[in-house]
Amino acid sequence: MSGSGAVPGPGSGSSPAACRFAHYFVLCGIDADSGLEPDELAGENFDQSPLRRTFKSKVLAHYPQNIEWNPFDQDAVNMLCMPKGLSFRTQTDSKDPQFHSFIITREDGSRTYGFVLTFYEEVTSKQICTAMQTLYQMHNAEHYSSVYASSSCSMDSLASSIDEGDTTSLLKLQRYNSYDISRDTLYVSKSICLITPLPFMQACKKFLIQLYKAVTSQQPPPLPLESYIHNILYEVPLPPPGRSLKFYGVYEPVICQRPGPNELPLSDYPLREAFELLGLENLVQVFTCVLLEMQILLYSQDYQRLMTVAEGITTLLFPFQWQHVYVPILPASLLHFLDAPVPYLMGLQSKEGTDRSKLELPQEASFLSDQPEPYLPFLSRFIETQMFATFIDNKIMSQWEEKDPLLRVFDSRIDKIRLYNVRAPTLRTSIYQKCSTLKEAAQSIEQRLMKMDHTAIHPHLLDMKIGQGKYEQGFFPKLQSDVLATGPANNNRWVSRSATAQRRKERLRQHSEHVGLDNDLREKYMQEARSLGKNLRQPKLSDLSPAVIAQTNWKFVEGLLKECRMKTKRMLVEKMGHEAVELGHGEANITGLEENTLIASLCDLLERIWSHGLQVKQGKSALWSHLIQFQDREEKQEHLAESPVALGPERRKSDSGVILPTLRVSLIQDMRHIQNMSEIKTDVGRARAWIRLSLEKKLLSQHLKQLLSNQPLTKKLYKRYAFLRCEEEREQFLYHLLSLNAVDYFCFTSVFTTIMIPYRSVIIPIKKLSNAIITSNPWICVSGELGDTGVMQIPKNLLEMTFECQNLGKLTTVQIGHDNSGLLAKWLVDCVMVRNEITGHTYRFPCGRWLGKGIDDGSLERILIGELMTTASDEDLVKQCRTPPQQKSPTVARRLSITSLTGKTTKPNAGQIQEGIGEAVNNIVKHFHKPEKERGSLTVLLCGENGLVAALEQVFHHGFRSARIFHKNVFIWDFIERAVAYFETTDQILDNEDDVLIQKSSCKTFCHYVNAINTAPRNIGKDGKFQILVCLGTRDRLLPQWIPLLAECPAITRMYEESALLRDRMTVNSLIRILQTIQDFTIVLEGSLIKGVDV
Repeated sequence: MSGSGAVPGPGSGSSPAACRFAHYFVLCGIDADSGLEPDELAGENFDQSPLRRTFKSKVLAHYPQNIEWNPFDQDAVNMLCMPKGLSFRTQTDSKDPQFHSFIITREDGSRTYGFVLTFYEEVTSKQICTAMQTLYQMHNAEHYSSVYASSSCSMDSLASSIDEGDTTSLLKLQRYNSYDISRDTLYVSKSICLITPLPFMQACKKFLIQLYKAVTSQQPPPLPLESYIHNILYEVPLPPPGRSLKFYGVYEPVICQRPGPNELPLSDYPLREAFELLGLENLVQVFTCVLLEMQILLYSQDYQRLMTVAEGITTLLFPFQWQHVYVPILPASLLHFLDAPVPYLMGLQSKEGTDRSKLELPQEASFLSDQPEPYLPFLSRFIETQMFATFIDNKIMSQWEEKDPLLRVFDSRIDKIRLYNVRAPTLRTSIYQKCSTLKEAAQSIEQRLMKMDHTAIHPHLLDMKIGQGKYEQGFFPKLQSDVLATGPANNNRWVSRSATAQRRKERLRQHSEHVGLDNDLREKYMQEARSLGKNLRQPKLSDLSPAVIAQTNWKFVEGLLKECRMKTKRMLVEKMGHEAVELGHGEANITGLEENTLIASLCDLLERIWSHGLQVKQGKSALWSHLIQFQDREEKQEHLAESPVALGPERRKSDSGVILPTLRVSLIQDMRHIQNMSEIKTDVGRARAWIRLSLEKKLLSQHLKQLLSNQPLTKKLYKRYAFLRCEEEREQFLYHLLSLNAVDYFCFTSVFTTIMIPYRSVIIPIKKLSNAIITSNPWICVSGELGDTGVMQIPKNLLEMTFECQNLGKLTTVQIGHDNSGLLAKWLVDCVMVRNEITGHTYRFPCGRWLGKGIDDGSLERILIGELMTTASDEDLVKQCRTPPQQKSPTVARRLSITSLTGKTTKPNAGQIQEGIGEAVNNIVKHFHKPEKERGSLTVLLCGENGLVAALEQVFHHGFRSARIFHKNVFIWDFIERAVAYFETTDQILDNEDDVLIQKSSCKTFCHYVNAINTAPRNIGKDGKFQILVCLGTRDRLLPQWIPLLAECPAITRMYEESALLRDRMTVNSLIRILQTIQDFTIVLEGSLIKGVDV
């Protein structure tokens, strides 16, 4: 925040300086003895005229010399008083005084405020004037020679006109911004500054302006300037909290007030101006960046505007506080601070004529490309920030220690709201609630300003020798250090009062140490994340020695490693802490808000790591630039080492036929995939896409390790202190990233939904029981969460094919079939394998059924439900490709095709079947109780292994008389069709008329659905038809109505044993109640499941 209730500084209470309004008065400007020294650290452009260049300024004087607990930081004050050094003007230029303020943040986070008035004073040193004249002559000579050289290269026919034009322009240039010692008066900037413990900006500005007027006025001031400066340094007290103060400038009084301990902290910067400068939308966007602790760089020609916006935004953070690097005015000599791989809020002055394209600024895409949707995603990012963690820490620690001032004010506001009988939930609604504290706060300020609590001593004559303090209009006098070095001998009443308060505070502190908790016990309440960045809050501005710079960078390296450990740990906890979304498979897999937020945060961290310690910045993304240079080197080496030997492993075959060839792991190949994506336009976007792809393929750590293994390239790109050149930290960093391989991500597939992706499919038949090749014309259709391929013909005699289509997302189903033509038209398919050739995700679609007329259930096409395969070796892949024993199929053909390979299986008993139904329904209920973006595939829960269809199949197969001697096998669908025939031909008579109407409606609906499935233009077998019926009945909430109809149908006595579950009334009623639990949910079926069925 911009102010606080207490003045920082150990032992300050008993010191006279601690309760003074101002600590230092400073004078900065040109040192005539040193002459003109170019400010090389400011990155000056020597193509500009000398009057537009900047030169080194110096602290000419400061009073007092030093304060014990707040030492004077000469380098920092000089840089912030004149951030771009000295500037010169002539009598033709504007010389209006300029006011700005600044902040010096110490390493412990405490702040000192500076208020500066810069004006122009005539140069009286002939040495300086002569030096400026010489610089101008050299500049004009260089410029003329360059103009002459360019004109001499022109065509002869245009030489005269160009020479004439150049001469005219040169004369204009010499007249503008020129300096001639014989006719021009030279002016140089000078600054007067007050250093204060609190940001009384308006009061300090008024005082400095009155000092300036006293210097420029035709009449000398009533007293020597030393009297006014001595007065504000030593005789004007710091007003206590909740009090007002009046003191006197040169011509008129100045008033200020300080908020009380239960009021909002002191903020003397106009918030309205901050809103006007940025506009509402821009300010909200910047404010969001600050809350999420990003790197924010403000850019303006006016220093005070930088301070106003920075202080305004940090004021709005209440009750939180910015915990990171905070330099609202960044001196030109410290531009290397922008390379810091930590969150910061800095302000940079733009200068007329500056080439902004040469300045490497943070790209807005780094914020916008992964900006989540409002509310929950924002909060999920915000709770990871240091400011939120510190706020929670302060809340916890307030149980044992004195409350943090901001927390105390915040809690009192909450208590007042509760006192006014405003319930807490109202705070979370979108309804406007009038601010009840606004009028009260305004009244408190008005009352303090209407009645002054303290009036300071008037400025008075000091004990100065005659002739000292001589007035000369337009020149700030050389102040007499002997009278300004120390204050009066007797302390005023404010000092003693402050000392008493300090002693009381010290007694309370000692008491709390005796009764407080042990440090080790207290530490367990502090999370590891909350210590991050505390050592990195503020680099020291003044000490630019190599040793200090090295130490600062080492802290950056440690902070980056710590942040990496935290982020990877957080990602793992977030993934593994959630229940599996694909409930039938038990995967630790979540999608949606938290995942996208954490991955965006990881991308940002990697960019900051790769930006740390760069030799030369190239492009907007340091990571992508490194990858491109690595790619160039690798491709050159590949070109030199070209050989006819194949790079990839030879395709292997299993006992079941072909399997997918091994997908080559290649960093370069993954880069080419990203480079081929025309949807991505920027390097930042490409880097983030590559990170997402590598993370999804579980190759992020491996790829980065390969990238960094090229040590000559890393040394060429990075300075010695860079994170990527610290071997031990780099290895730990890669190890933390390796831990992310423990979970599955779909962060590439789910984000880049419109790109074209190549897929490879392999059909694996069971060769022991059928022909691998058929004479009919096979086809396949692959469907995913984002779309489907449409029907694709499979080339004859081929079991493997590749195809390209728009991203299908996670694959869900495969439809496979043939047209039953030719002699060999019966095909026993074990499974279908489909792989995404970019991400490497491989899906297995188990079948284990025949395709052909007159065999199995007579199906010519089947809908297969997919499951994602885990990464495995070739041998494991062969085993995974084989379809496991299927207990759900009652048919002889299916038992023959499967159990002959894998051995006999036992049928489940009644209890196991009922348990399976309950589990399947429970999984669907849990699916809908999850947030929409975190749900898995509903198709798997309906039609997959252990899904609802499989569970109901077990119910209908229990006690079913399917196998007949000398007769065809009977299927569940045969029982369904007999029931339909009975319902359509029989008029049932019931005792209750209402029951008649309900049952007639249910019978009519049931018959309509079955007939629609039978007449659909699809060659689906009987088991496939039953699956469609269950899916439609679940979607339209009809299953609980259909089950009792089938249980009471006369056909059940002929087709089911007496012990069958469907003939047990209690079991049927229990089944109905279980199925009714999913009637409240809206179920949307995948198009491939019900394609062609018109209901």
